[in-house]
Amino acid sequence: MKLAIATVLALAGTVHADPDPARCAQGVELARSDLARAALYLEGCTGDAEVRAAADVATKLRASQLSTLTVSAGAEPVAFETDAMPGEALATPATIWVKAGTYKIRANGGELAATVAAHSRSMIVLSPAAKPVTTDPNKVGVANFNDEPTDPPVVGPPPAQKHPSLLPCKYDGCETHDGEQLVDPLAYVEDRGPQHPATMRFGVRLGIASSGSLSPSFAAAARLALPWDAFALALRLDGSERGASDAAYKELGFSAGVARAIAAPDAGWLSLAAAIRGDARTGMPMDVPRAGIGATAELELALRRVPVTLGARYEQGLSELHDHAIVVELGVDWRLFN
Repeated sequence: MKLAIATVLALAGTVHADPDPARCAQGVELARSDLARAALYLEGCTGDAEVRAAADVATKLRASQLSTLTVSAGAEPVAFETDAMPGEALATPATIWVKAGTYKIRANGGELAATVAAHSRSMIVLSPAAKPVTTDPNKVGVANFNDEPTDPPVVGPPPAQKHPSLLPCKYDGCETHDGEQLVDPLAYVEDRGPQHPATMRFGVRLGIASSGSLSPSFAAAARLALPWDAFALALRLDGSERGASDAAYKELGFSAGVARAIAAPDAGWLSLAAAIRGDARTGMPMDVPRAGIGATAELELALRRVPVTLGARYEQGLSELHDHAIVVELGVDWRLFN
């Protein structure tokens, strides 16, 4: 699925001591449509509904395919604006979630451009605003340092100098930005593989069907993403030997239904599918129906890093024969991601 061009997770390091209840309520509403502004508006809110909404928004942002851009400016906060979130007034330090691209950052009357690569962590440091120098034009004086005390002359070798550690700051335990460790843009990030299921995938399946007796089965399967988020069209053509009512026969079936991912562990995506199935049968007595209709339910695990699937299906006939079967399968896929 295609994501929004840019989202903002939160103003890092900023806590609202007295959050505006109207702003918090607006953040709960935005959690359904705009994750970026919802995360911004819910920052610092303490109500039960707001806390639950903030946790849900943070989980969805971490699971997205966006990159992060950290904007900082030393100890003093600096107000800035960015075209990643038009119309919002931000302040450093802040972490912005964006797609790969170039973004403008305006602060202290100037403008900077930050380029973010795909699946990366980037950082930009703003210069703090210069403090104005006030002088009294009616006073003109001359500085005289003749009365200043002077240090006595040094006798002997110079004092020992303590050299700083050669280890990077990150590994030496030092802290910056008011106790917040500096983010290393080159830090190793574990690759969990694709973060979202494939938009399209086609594959073959081989397995064992249990219907009175065990027999081999084969299938060709396809999943096509639907306009509704997290749902996919599930299509399947399969065949196997079956047995029901003391009759053995060969069956070729076609099913069509919908599938939805119900869990996304590190191993892959666990999905549940339901479909209507029609079949044609051969090798049966003439008094037994040679075609039928039924329903199926399928539980499938699609691995992230390799195009392999593990599945279990239950098929129940709804016609006069009332046959049923349990099928366990192993498959391989061709996948297309956005």
